[in-house]
Amino acid sequence: LKPGVGPYDPENMLMFMNGPFTGTLVPTSGRGSVCGVSPRIYPTPWFTYGTMGGDWAAELKYAGFDGVVVRGNSEKPVYLWINDGKAEIIDAGKITGFDTFVTQQYLKEKHGGQTQVACIGPAGENRVLWSTIQHRLSNAIGDAGLGAVMGAKKLKALAIRGTGGVKIARPAEFIKICQQISEMIKGGNTTSPYPTNSPYRSPVGPGNQQCSHGCPLGCGRLHKNIPAGISVGSGTRNMMSHCEDYVFIHGEETTNYPTEDIKDIYDGDMYTRETKAFGESIGTELQVLCEGLGLTSAFPINYYPWFWVCIENGVTDIKGFKLEPDEPKFWLDFMKKVAYREDDIGELFADDIIRAADRLDLPPVVKKAAFFQFPIWGQPSHRQGRAYESQPDPIWINTMLHWIIDSRDPMACHHQSSFVVGWFPRHHEGKCGSPDANMGKLKKSYKKAFGTSEGIEPGFENIDAKTKLAMWQDNRAQTKDSLLICDWPFPAILHSFPTREEYLAAEDYYGDIDAEAKMLAPLTGLDIDTAFIDKAGERIRNLDRAIHIRNYNRDRKIDSTGEWYYEYPEKSDGTKLNMKIFDAVLDSYYDKRGWDKASGRPTRKKLEELGLKDVADELEKLGKLPI
Repeated sequence: LKPGVGPYDPENMLMFMNGPFTGTLVPTSGRGSVCGVSPRIYPTPWFTYGTMGGDWAAELKYAGFDGVVVRGNSEKPVYLWINDGKAEIIDAGKITGFDTFVTQQYLKEKHGGQTQVACIGPAGENRVLWSTIQHRLSNAIGDAGLGAVMGAKKLKALAIRGTGGVKIARPAEFIKICQQISEMIKGGNTTSPYPTNSPYRSPVGPGNQQCSHGCPLGCGRLHKNIPAGISVGSGTRNMMSHCEDYVFIHGEETTNYPTEDIKDIYDGDMYTRETKAFGESIGTELQVLCEGLGLTSAFPINYYPWFWVCIENGVTDIKGFKLEPDEPKFWLDFMKKVAYREDDIGELFADDIIRAADRLDLPPVVKKAAFFQFPIWGQPSHRQGRAYESQPDPIWINTMLHWIIDSRDPMACHHQSSFVVGWFPRHHEGKCGSPDANMGKLKKSYKKAFGTSEGIEPGFENIDAKTKLAMWQDNRAQTKDSLLICDWPFPAILHSFPTREEYLAAEDYYGDIDAEAKMLAPLTGLDIDTAFIDKAGERIRNLDRAIHIRNYNRDRKIDSTGEWYYEYPEKSDGTKLNMKIFDAVLDSYYDKRGWDKASGRPTRKKLEELGLKDVADELEKLGKLPI
């Protein structure tokens, strides 16, 4: 991927990949990865990635392929038919303009009901920057913006059918360890120590199914017919509900500020609002429309409060489109206009809020609020403790490092660092944490894993411990997205429990950070241990960094562009930083990485240590290797 390649250039490569765990008994091994230069990244599009679950990645493995690399742009709409070792490009004229559900149904009827389909909807066809690559009902590559790249290539879908298998080097040993690890994680994901009654989760049972191949977790998708809540044409229509944690149905509860002085710092302008819940009937219809058009589904979390900032500052319409975010019809019309780039409003917001704010004549506070919702790389705020969810100290410090080092919302990283908040004692008016949490046991668990618990101690006194933990989490995120397992339960620092009683009786909460190596060794027959896994993750991060240095001049200055966001206080405890503290944190992180502190770039010594001498040579030739 050469420097200068843009998201819509024929030279941009769109890569659909599975991993060594894909299609096996490894728990949560149904994920696949899609990579390419994304148009959504702000201010400059660059190479990034996304992952999604379902069955398409396993089907690709069964068809005999570890990945598909799409290069070039077609002159007419096409789809790729992959069938047991063969691939064929087929005219997609008949399905152009179809939504993602109808597209999948058509291709399944044509190629067989077991065909797995990853496709784009009208939003992707029209290069909407926040368009998805969709699979099944609600599996999607969302925030990466790679649906627009498929649209530019005129690639409507991948249809995949495979009847092969995966060879296991030591089957009996592999089956045994997979069963053990499945038992360890099946009590629930790492957001809480044990299953709880939550409107955001649907226990697996009749009418439910897991969202992804090989997943033993209890967060299954709920499938049932829901009467339409908004009149469309004549009468109503039925639909299937998706994963129940979507915001149109339940809304998104925000964490309010604990003291007036913190609230005053935000001056009311950045004050986040609870996203309106429209209920099961109306919410499901809006959600189905969103998924069918191929738009990223969590967008109301950031759009809803920004529209209210507009209204409260005298901007009641944009390009003649009246802002009514509490009305379901507003969202229905808005999504359609965006997906088809209809009228000025659709054309404007197809390129997302911050680019729209750049182009519009708006009050300064409204422009600032746009960046508050999309603070780093043009990605929606997530797990940062500022916009809508709390992430008390020390959690947001690790999350911050993940954000500034990555190329997008680093979910594979902060789903490790931030979910531990569910294991903390109750805090912030009892809204966060576990009522049964025991910090002594939690610290004991981290000491078992890392030899110290300083990484989860609050404050900036133990910076080296925090940056070391953040680096480990980031390295593991790279291996996780290479092996391809779910970022909710892995790496298993903590052990989920099937019941509250077992959780209370446990001496500690430690899981097994060696789980990946224990499964990969018998699968491949190779002599693999955890040190191998960790070094592979470090190599991947350094190679990704080198690509961004070569192609986009990535350096410390670029990393520091997100610092401003963390000068706002974390909304539940008021902790924050300034540039002096930020520089100290970054110095420590770069030092742990073996990167040059002044430039934020890997040294030759580090690259050669990881077997990347050729990478060091190329960077040196370009004058981009630290001296």
